[in-house]
Amino acid sequence: MNMTDGYEVVMRAAMDGARPEPELRLDEWSEEHMVLPKSGADPGPYRIERTPMARRILQCLSPGDPCKRVVVRGASQMLKTQVAINAIGGWIHRAPANILALEPTDKLAKRLSARVSKAISEVGVLRQRVASPRSRDSRNTIDAKDFEGGALYIVTAGAAANLAEIPARYVIFDEVDRMDSSVDGEGDPIALGEARATTFNRNCKFYAVSSPTDKGASKIDTLHDMGTQEVYLVPCPHCGHHHELELANFKYSRDATTGFMDRAWFVCPECGAEIDERFKGQMLPDTAAGGTAYWHARSKGDGETVSFHVSAFYAPVGSITWLALAREHARAEERSKRGDDEAKRVFFNTRLALSWDTVRDRTTAEQLRALAAERPFPLRLVPHKALVLTVGVDLQDNRLEAVVWGYGRGGEMWTIDYRVFWGNPGDAAVWVALDAYLATKFPHEGGQKLGIEVTGIDTQGHFTHRVYSYCMHRENRRVYALRGDPKPGKAIVAGRPSPQDVNANGSIVRDGVKLWHVGTDTAKDLFFNRLKLGLVHLSPDLPPEFFEHLAAEVCVPQKTARGEERRWVPVRNGARNEALDCSVYSLWGSARMKLDDYTDAEWDRLETAISPPTADLFSTVVVEPLPPPPARDEADAPEKLAAAISEPEIAETEAFIPQQPAARGRRVFGGVA
Repeated sequence: MNMTDGYEVVMRAAMDGARPEPELRLDEWSEEHMVLPKSGADPGPYRIERTPMARRILQCLSPGDPCKRVVVRGASQMLKTQVAINAIGGWIHRAPANILALEPTDKLAKRLSARVSKAISEVGVLRQRVASPRSRDSRNTIDAKDFEGGALYIVTAGAAANLAEIPARYVIFDEVDRMDSSVDGEGDPIALGEARATTFNRNCKFYAVSSPTDKGASKIDTLHDMGTQEVYLVPCPHCGHHHELELANFKYSRDATTGFMDRAWFVCPECGAEIDERFKGQMLPDTAAGGTAYWHARSKGDGETVSFHVSAFYAPVGSITWLALAREHARAEERSKRGDDEAKRVFFNTRLALSWDTVRDRTTAEQLRALAAERPFPLRLVPHKALVLTVGVDLQDNRLEAVVWGYGRGGEMWTIDYRVFWGNPGDAAVWVALDAYLATKFPHEGGQKLGIEVTGIDTQGHFTHRVYSYCMHRENRRVYALRGDPKPGKAIVAGRPSPQDVNANGSIVRDGVKLWHVGTDTAKDLFFNRLKLGLVHLSPDLPPEFFEHLAAEVCVPQKTARGEERRWVPVRNGARNEALDCSVYSLWGSARMKLDDYTDAEWDRLETAISPPTADLFSTVVVEPLPPPPARDEADAPEKLAAAISEPEIAETEAFIPQQPAARGRRVFGGVA
């Protein structure tokens, strides 16, 4: 070969190397290269026409698609994992970079690794690029497979070490609802996994899939709601109307003679015609496959997440039938009527791909308002049976919120007042307003006036040391700094207080304040148990948002390192719960006073002091409640608020000094004017 020929070869090679790769479309790549194993239900070349719903999901996972996060909330055995394997193959072949696949357990990690290994052995373009699996070759193991341009790591999400020090352009989260809520105390595995792609922020891809678990605790629900929330609409074979296959339109019947279920069908929501399963083959194909079905987005999403929902009703022909699903559903309904909801829960999670509402008797804001209307009483007037007042205070960045509860025998409790103090908690004015409020004497129906016995103030947030400084000078007035501890089983007064340094005006006061821990989940259990027993009384004068706050959380099972535990979680992202938190801190105050241990004699003593018997049995004491505070909002200056709060009668400092200890060495707090 002469020099001229050599020059031509070099230039041609340089031009070929500089030419960009054609765009990788994973749906096209899958049909061109992917082969399903012989051990599967449908071995041989992969064909999207069998599960046309997968086409758009694969397109979104393609590197050229602008979305960053692809979420599939899907039924069991419905395309989720095969799409992941297809994507892994396409990325290795045409857009190589590190891939991190996270599974909730070692068993599932090994299973995914085995499936990926089979795919590599079946697909020629992957065999050429992935290191051969030899016993002494660490480049291809169960949890790591080296290939040209990167490596695939298949690990569990339960160990923080697995999520660290592995930069990855592609991250797959499989069965996210089975993952721990926190990894070794370091945080959510989804957030930790996505952090691995920081250096690839411009062109990374996250793929999260799962069938859901329980409402309020489902990670896949949260991720799904961040995105476009797309559903697959199929045409009615009779009128052409496109609709979702959902349980509301699903019907089934039994043979009149044998009683066995023999038919299942859908009803078109437009024309009412019955749609038998024999039409499924012509309903499922999308436009690319000659049909008219398509994905319909129900939300704009956050701009970087595309999310899909697919139930078992869309299972391909030859997989689970509508009749089999009907039988499962009917059996679950029969068990539910006998009080066993477990089968129904499984059907919702694994077949409908919907989270299960674990709290069938969940308390709603509407129910709370109805309860208040049934037994009305005014705010700022203490009912006869309420003998002790405590208050809980919650901090937000632009306000303080306070709820006063009154307590009586047998755990009964009444809302006495609810106040919001607008202002920056970093400024003194809002604390002046709170100080005046905590000195308020509330009129009692017995004719006396009651002061607040215990105040609990939340310290979590941006103003921890401001709360420390405030409480440090007021412990003699039983104003305490609190921190929530949501662990199940914790006592409401969770252990002894711990001394905390206080950064007051730039100087450090060593061990200047006692920080008390609150068993928040235990307190919420107690509050809602009392509510169910009719021991919690709410005034209809409370503002609408108060009832929304009380109903903002629900107790659901959550998977933890210790097993399944019941935790209180928000009913939805961003739900406000300040009134509930304040009520928890007020309950802490009642537990601090050990009101549940009071004897009848001690309650009698308080009752006599507050509502003394009159000489004239026929006389009636008429007591008016404190006037409501002027309506205010965030725009009002804290100074105006502080001035307004001084309008009620303000007690002297001595009113906060406790009376003499009662029997058995316990202190009975009077607070009677």
